[in-house]
Amino acid sequence: MKPGVLRGYSRGLKKVHEAGATTEYSYRTAFHEFLRGLFSKEYNVKIIHEPGRETFGAPDFKVFTDSGIIGYIETKAPDVDLHRLPKRDKSQIKRYSERLDNFILTNYRDFVLYQRGEKVDEVSLLDEDFNLIESNVEKFNRLIQRFLSFAVPSIKDPEVLAHILTKRAMILKDVVLENMGEDEQLQYLYQAFKEHLMAGMKKSEFADAYAQTVVYGLFMARFTIKGRLTRENVAFRGVPKSLRVVHEIFKYIASDLPDYLEWILEELIAILNNVDVEALKRRFHFGNGEFDPFLHFYETFLAEYNPRLRKSKGVYYTPIPVVEFIVNSVDEILKERFGKRLHDDGVTILDPATGTGTFLGGVLDRIHRNIKGTLFQLYLKERLLNNIYGFEILISPYLVAHLKLSMVLNQWGITLRDDERFRIYLTNTLDLMREKKQAGLFERALDRESEEADKVKKNAKIFVVVGNPPYDVKPSEGWIAELMEDYLHGLGVEKEKKKGALQDDYVKFIRFAQWKIDQNGKGIVGFITNNSYLDGLVHRRMRQSLMESFDEIYILNLHGNTRRGETDENVFDIQQGVAIALFVKLREGRHKAEECKVYYHSIVHDAGKTAREGKYEFLRNESWKTVEWKELEPKEPYYFFVPKDLSLEEEYSMFPKLDEIFEVYSSGVETQNDEATVAFTREELKQRIKDFVELGIEEIRRKYGFKDKSVWNLRDATEAVKEDVLKLGDIDRAFSSRAIKIWYKPFDVRWTYYHPQSGGFMGRPRYNSLKHLALHDNMALVTSRQVLNEFDAVLVVPTITVHRIFAAQNVNKAYLFPLYLYSDDGKTKRPNLKPEFLEELKKRYGDITPEDFLYYAYAVLHDPKYRKRYAEFLKFDFPRIPLYDRETFEKYRKIGEELVKLHLMKVDFPVEPKLVGDDLTVERVKYDGKDCVAINKTTKLCGILPEVWEYTIGGYRVIEKYLKGRKGRKLSLDELEHIYRVIEILMRTIELVRELEAIEPKF
Repeated sequence: MKPGVLRGYSRGLKKVHEAGATTEYSYRTAFHEFLRGLFSKEYNVKIIHEPGRETFGAPDFKVFTDSGIIGYIETKAPDVDLHRLPKRDKSQIKRYSERLDNFILTNYRDFVLYQRGEKVDEVSLLDEDFNLIESNVEKFNRLIQRFLSFAVPSIKDPEVLAHILTKRAMILKDVVLENMGEDEQLQYLYQAFKEHLMAGMKKSEFADAYAQTVVYGLFMARFTIKGRLTRENVAFRGVPKSLRVVHEIFKYIASDLPDYLEWILEELIAILNNVDVEALKRRFHFGNGEFDPFLHFYETFLAEYNPRLRKSKGVYYTPIPVVEFIVNSVDEILKERFGKRLHDDGVTILDPATGTGTFLGGVLDRIHRNIKGTLFQLYLKERLLNNIYGFEILISPYLVAHLKLSMVLNQWGITLRDDERFRIYLTNTLDLMREKKQAGLFERALDRESEEADKVKKNAKIFVVVGNPPYDVKPSEGWIAELMEDYLHGLGVEKEKKKGALQDDYVKFIRFAQWKIDQNGKGIVGFITNNSYLDGLVHRRMRQSLMESFDEIYILNLHGNTRRGETDENVFDIQQGVAIALFVKLREGRHKAEECKVYYHSIVHDAGKTAREGKYEFLRNESWKTVEWKELEPKEPYYFFVPKDLSLEEEYSMFPKLDEIFEVYSSGVETQNDEATVAFTREELKQRIKDFVELGIEEIRRKYGFKDKSVWNLRDATEAVKEDVLKLGDIDRAFSSRAIKIWYKPFDVRWTYYHPQSGGFMGRPRYNSLKHLALHDNMALVTSRQVLNEFDAVLVVPTITVHRIFAAQNVNKAYLFPLYLYSDDGKTKRPNLKPEFLEELKKRYGDITPEDFLYYAYAVLHDPKYRKRYAEFLKFDFPRIPLYDRETFEKYRKIGEELVKLHLMKVDFPVEPKLVGDDLTVERVKYDGKDCVAINKTTKLCGILPEVWEYTIGGYRVIEKYLKGRKGRKLSLDELEHIYRVIEILMRTIELVRELEAIEPKF
């Protein structure tokens, strides 16, 4: 590098500075001249800089050669410290450094080089007065050489390409979002998407869709265009004209673009021109029975690009063994039950959640194996292109599906013409097209897509529905809401308070598929979905409805539900258990549910497969014909699709159920942010409420670290408290009125500010039901409606609890049944037992009190004989209480009274903590198996017998949960004594339970 270039640069900057320059733009012309002289001619370097441009989103300088982009340079004003950037600049530089592979940041004096997301070099070339620092010239030369010699290697691996494209898609999304307010064309596209595809689409969702469309359109073009990509040939030759929506978007890309879009598009094209297309095509070979790199490519891209979108839309990589099992099974059922095959006339196939086209690719692969040679091409052109349908709501997987299926055909030597396409439509399966308005070309393209999709939804006769529907709970609207009525009414489901599980998208997709097959009169559904509908209580009418439509149902339960405490591996990377269902309709119309035959196979319990790879192996080697199905006999009212031993049903169903006994009951409160709404002590809570009233939002955040949640935010919480304090007079009066104890976990009593407003301080206080407990002398029975393992979800409390007082992986939420209901003025109370039930009690047992019944029921629910005999029934509904004879009633009542007093901690006995060490800070909790639990390196709490340590309530080891709930805190003396009081309570409980076991109940 010539020293004169550097000295000339120094002089040029001094001149600008002396002229009174105040912004970074003033120095850019001198810097541009410097760059021209800096890069020697051997590199054939070109530099693009637009001096007048101030739009946010594009780096200031692009450095490139005829063979591609070298890198980018971003300038800041000379007085800016590159290590202490202002907030706006900091986020911009973070974006560039993380997402551009070769990037220099400079304030004209200091230079920082980033490569592949890492800071790799930095040097100060000029001092504060713009004098050359001679000792750093050589280091600066090395930095520039490193910048110029950076080269992106030829890309041959799909995952590497996915990673590189992800970073560019993120930049594209950000710049679209930041600039769309000024860009009429982007606003036009956004409005068209909102009106014609997704009502209520947010700007951020549009920016997502746009970025992914552009990236995948360019990606598609790389496989269809021979030679190098340009923006023009991508628009007019790279995207098939039959994909009208995408074609219209790319026509805009070929036009004169604003600079903030142009630079990133050129960057994407440069990257894709560096792709080894033939190597990628070899990797994308579909149907090798093991791995689909194409689908994995999109999964890798989306997992990194937008994991929240991936989760909310249920975009998960469907493993090839799952796809093959379903597709092969459907083909076998077609042959055995209908005398048809997948390629036969009249066998129309729909994937209503197409995603990247994996299932439809699997269908083509199966048909190709059934029909060899040139015959397949005849079937494809004359029948399959008209008989295979798909719906997809996200534009990028829609694009991927078309590209992928065309590549599947390419490997068999088949190419689709520009006017040929698969009938995969960009549409929301669960919605019909809105009323058409005046439209430009793009809207007309969207409308054409929607019109054709609607014809399939409403009128097309579909014989086979396959796929992997998304999971996302949100209310049904419009057309699908009408179909869903069938699952929401009948068998008492309409009376259920909690029907949210029926609003999961996968349930709606099953309902849609059922409707399409009913419409056809016969056919098959092959889905892999969330498995909660197999035994969920609110799904009982759904199961009955499916049995009324279909003649045969086959459930292959793949398990993997970590939320339920299952330890086997899931076939997906998710916590929710899954199952494959094959629904077969052999005759038209609907019939009695009992006429349907239901078959079941558990991959864990019947096939012994717990590891993911073992499950894949099973799915590769088995199919509908070879699985050893067990026939179930689902019966009213639950129609379970899993095996249940209900041989004692007649006996058990004679007993009254808790919701038939008590008038008012409710699940526990949902704080929706425990850290903010629950405190360990009254004093701690009071200080927090004081801060909520007196401090600003950001001060509270700094002090406590509270974060907003999806359903709770600090602003609403503080406003609710401030209004409450204003209404009640002052902080002291408000606090005295609202501060109450809350049972947070079994025997773990904390404090909360019980404000009645939902969505205020607390998410769901359930005030109307729980005020009888919160504000008055009362007690409540706490239990659960569904238990996953052995039943131990029973407790008695004197105040409110959180809805998750029991372990979530063992039981669903806790329900409270108060003993008394109070008048609004609190002066009178009445039993919360239904009058007819009270009458029945008096008839059987004479003049007993509501407390007597609670004691009796509490004892029965603790009796090991009862828990064992009715174990299966206790898993899926509120417990039923057997009404034994008077003598037995009295035995249970007496023990129950002792249990209740113990558990309400109304029994006073001396406690003596047994300590080894004196540091009461809880750092770790480890039991030694004998009688001591270590809480840190030096201190143990002793005198805890194994049976006390192992004692569980609602899936929690009581002592362990209490201690773990205080990790990082120092136990107070009160807390230490409380632990030993609970130890004594549990020891006495164990003794009383032994007494219960000895009772021989009589009816």
